[in-house]
Amino acid sequence: MSKILIPNSQQRGFSKLGLLCMLVVLVSGLTFGLKVLPVYIDHNFVRGVAETIVESGRASSMTQAEIREEIAGSMRVNNIRDFDLDSITSSRAGGATAITINYERRIPIAGNIDIILSFDDQIQ
Repeated sequence: MSKILIPNSQQRGFSKLGLLCMLVVLVSGLTFGLKVLPVYIDHNFVRGVAETIVESGRASSMTQAEIREEIAGSMRVNNIRDFDLDSITSSRAGGATAITINYERRIPIAGNIDIILSFDDQIQ
């Protein structure tokens, strides 16, 4: 005689509470990513422009104001608005020019919860 298999009566899958929790985690992660990612993209762009200026050798003949103006021009073309040019400084030591980008960004997440991103790069 063959045996008749009775399927397990336990339900498998998400419950409504499990689905709600997963949705909350997904929305929180998306919100966090959409608020933080643009700041990193803008910073990497500004760093890239500063690296280009240093690698081309033009930084040694430029004043700090000229370096800031060139970076500001590139930022206007790429629609980067929320960046303080005063956070860019240049220094010369032994004939080499270094550009320093040092600033913090505070991003409100929800209510009184903020994220502080701190950037401190030195390009030589």
